[in-house]
Amino acid sequence: MKSREAVLEALREGKNLISSITGLQYTLINNVLHLRNSEGGDWKQSELGFHNPPSWLNLKIIEENP
Repeated sequence: MKSREAVLEALREGKNLISSITGLQYTLINNVLHLRNSEGGDWKQSELGFHNPPSWLNLKIIEENP
């Protein structure tokens, strides 16, 4: 994504994001960032802070199936 603000906005809109590097998925649950592996499973609280460009530049929105 282009910026930290774009990531936070997408998460606030209820979008799930995925890292093109690690394959980890990210979502907000009760305004707390959570992650899970790409195969699904339980969401766990994440420590990712989006404080430097590498933490958001490789994220993209997971497209929902129509």
